[in-house]
Amino acid sequence: MLQSNRETLEPIIATIRRRKGKTTLVKVKGHSGITGNEEADKLAAKGADQPHQQEVDIRVPNKVKVKGAELSCMTQALLYAGIRREKAGKTPPRRKATAGLDAARYAAKEKAGLTPKDETIWKSTRAKSVPNNRQKEFLWKLAHDALKCGSFWEGKPGCEHMVNCPSCEVTETAEHTLTNCRSSGQETIWKLVNKMCEERNIPWSHPDIGTIASCGIPCVKNGETGKIRTGASRLRTILIAQSAHLIWKLRCEWRMGHGGDPAKVHTKHEIHNRWVDMINRTIRFDIMAAKSKNPIRGAPRPATALHTWINTLQDDSILELILDSS
Repeated sequence: MLQSNRETLEPIIATIRRRKGKTTLVKVKGHSGITGNEEADKLAAKGADQPHQQEVDIRVPNKVKVKGAELSCMTQALLYAGIRREKAGKTPPRRKATAGLDAARYAAKEKAGLTPKDETIWKSTRAKSVPNNRQKEFLWKLAHDALKCGSFWEGKPGCEHMVNCPSCEVTETAEHTLTNCRSSGQETIWKLVNKMCEERNIPWSHPDIGTIASCGIPCVKNGETGKIRTGASRLRTILIAQSAHLIWKLRCEWRMGHGGDPAKVHTKHEIHNRWVDMINRTIRFDIMAAKSKNPIRGAPRPATALHTWINTLQDDSILELILDSS
């Protein structure tokens, strides 16, 4: 079975198969006073309010387990998904990836009271609000702790100088580079992000590695209603993903291009200008994609783009006029 909700459907089908009588499924309209549906809603609400997740045995006996697939309904994508799932079941989890997922989960719980599953975190690294594929790949590697720095270079001939940060004299890690290093430009960049978040009333604190890895999960809420502020959440994702990626690019330029020479660290003025230019280019592309008459994959709707960038430009009326004309 290749459905995305396979873990839920398989036990249900197995339970039906174990019944000796005939089972008929009837679709009913939700929230319309039907007794069975209303009672199911009550049980779902009761389960959601439990302080601790209850363990439910959903193991499926082999004799009633659904096996195989109908070839006439198969596509290449579905077959590859099945192959990946089979391989994943035989591959033990990576210790570093598990730690990265736990850090992202803790950050999501702290920021929004959410406890996302591993699948949700992985999907968030490919969220539409993450501007481009390079940043999606960067977030994926960050969650895996697979960026080439620090201990990655240990034992590699001629690369011993890459293990420690030349400025801070500690083992260089992704977290150190993105949140603590004196020479990566992170301090200047996160101050700029903080300023923009303040203008949009988005709660902000200096990020950790989990905050960055889970930035694709919407978590900015309306203080009165408790609902997610879509535009503000999208802006937060864009700012964190692009800013973290820029910090990493600056680090690579300094370490690889200039050999980590302290005299060739990027200046605050240069870092500021590159960040502003990056955000301006993002705004221009976002507006162009939103008002395009030809479909662009992942493009926001005009209203979404407006709610994302409102109160971030020196003259918001320009933004409204551009989008209203689409």
